[in-house]
Amino acid sequence: MTNPLRNTRQAAKILSNQIQLWRLEMIHRTVGIEGVCHAIQYLRKPMPALRRWGAEIGYNSLIYPGITIHAAQDNFSNLHVGANVRIVRDCLLDLTDSIRIEDEAIVSFRCSLVTHRNIFHSPLGQAGYPSDHAPIVIKRGAVLFANVTVLMGVTIGECAMVAAGAVVISDVPAWTLVGGVPARVIKQLR
Repeated sequence: MTNPLRNTRQAAKILSNQIQLWRLEMIHRTVGIEGVCHAIQYLRKPMPALRRWGAEIGYNSLIYPGITIHAAQDNFSNLHVGANVRIVRDCLLDLTDSIRIEDEAIVSFRCSLVTHRNIFHSPLGQAGYPSDHAPIVIKRGAVLFANVTVLMGVTIGECAMVAAGAVVISDVPAWTLVGGVPARVIKQLR
């Protein structure tokens, strides 16, 4: 015997998701992808919208509300998330270049994944610090604890752990714990 209340709740959830995507379609048509980036951070369920604009998100992954998408070019196709991944609240994902988060990785509260450096019109551009971008890769099983910043071109190794508040400017070996500013190896994990 089916529960009519359960069916009504499921129908309401589906309708709510459809209305949410419809609103984002209107924003996209009037403002463009930057408007969608802004609106996504206020959604209770950002994953359908991310998928709608090209992000690859694997089975049983969860992206919490409050995510900020920055510098998406035309869509979110630079975001590749594997299976069983958790991206927790208030994270910043810079999609100027590719961000690949492999299976079973965790990106905790307020982490920032920054894939580009933009000097604009600063004299630093002529002094050898031009604007640049490079992908970020977070390998299978890696964990980024709260408030970690990962800069462009970095690969976080398989099952590596990055301590809270660290700034990662170079690759992290597999099965290691790193921390600090800039992040350094603290110990090997077994």
